[in-house]
Amino acid sequence: MRLWVAGDSLVITPGYAVYRAFGRNDAVEPVGDVDGRVATGLTRPDVFNWFRHVDEQVREEEIDTVVFGFGGNDDHDYMTGVPVGVSLDGFGGPKWTKEYRRRVGGLMDTANQAGALVVWLGLPITGDSSQSRRFRILNKAAAAEAARRSETVAYVDMYSLLSDDDGGYAPYLPDAGGRLVKVRADDGVHLKRAGGDLVAKEVVRRLRPMVDVWSWKNQE
Repeated sequence: MRLWVAGDSLVITPGYAVYRAFGRNDAVEPVGDVDGRVATGLTRPDVFNWFRHVDEQVREEEIDTVVFGFGGNDDHDYMTGVPVGVSLDGFGGPKWTKEYRRRVGGLMDTANQAGALVVWLGLPITGDSSQSRRFRILNKAAAAEAARRSETVAYVDMYSLLSDDDGGYAPYLPDAGGRLVKVRADDGVHLKRAGGDLVAKEVVRRLRPMVDVWSWKNQE
């Protein structure tokens, strides 16, 4: 399985954790480094055109599975590359959301049509309640598009995964042994290594029903 991880800066830490999770599995081959690009997203293809880049990568590199993480810089009204004749309302409005969902679904389809499975990382809860509300809007759009393609796209709910028992922001969470570990960076947005490891574990869990890169070990 040729595995590629791509997205904005929020994909970097969990992306490396995913690579580590598969590190000793000879059936999985990472495609290059984690392709995390700071200050990019789906609303500003004039800054970096992810739609063109993903299309080129999944075809040229013959990628089998891609882990996407987008949205960290998309929580605003402004959007470029809007089709001619399409007008937008404000962030989260019906027209804005329809166009954003078109872009999310388009990336999923581009990967699927090239033969790749997709794991889409939702945005995490953050230390800023206003930002968290905006992230929930983006998560709802991505989760809906993933649900339409449930056989080839898995959605990982990082928001819930990294929340405390009351659904609030948690800089520390218990590890597998019950010990509290720091999972969030000091900016209240990005993840520390332990947080990335939690996400990677969920990525592996979601991939198991979709692709088998484990059973060969039982035949050795």
